[in-house]
Amino acid sequence: MADDVYCIDASSLIKLRQDFRRSVFPTLWDKVEKLIQGGRLVAANEVLEEIKKDDVLGPWAKKNKKMFRKLDQKQVELAAEVAGKFRELAKPGRFGPAADTFVVALGSAQDQALSGSLLSSPSRCLVVTEERGPNKIPGACKHYGVICVSLVDVFEREGWKF
Repeated sequence: MADDVYCIDASSLIKLRQDFRRSVFPTLWDKVEKLIQGGRLVAANEVLEEIKKDDVLGPWAKKNKKMFRKLDQKQVELAAEVAGKFRELAKPGRFGPAADTFVVALGSAQDQALSGSLLSSPSRCLVVTEERGPNKIPGACKHYGVICVSLVDVFEREGWKF
């Protein structure tokens, strides 16, 4: 959907860097940055903590800091609830502190805000992750009624062809 918002996890940003290098796919990176500028690609500040030391993603994130959101108190409380129900998500990963619960909380809050708006065509907030499994982000998203997709799914939903 053209009006959907995407809440992205570090795993998908890492996939973007690894599998779709900017030197080979510059148009793709431009389209991703256009989503950011339009407020349609967001991430929790905790995702920034996971990627900021990466040689490519760190400087890129600094240039695209508009996408990173600080969670409000209600979202932080939801992240704590998610951590209680999905303990696997709260464990620090190989890239640093655990952002997964914050990704789910931000995605859920954004989705509720969009679905409650009076837009002519209903929009959703979808969580974007490369993780799989019931104890990972997709399982938590399912529990909270949030659509979860992969990075390539975003490309398809947006109608991007390369």
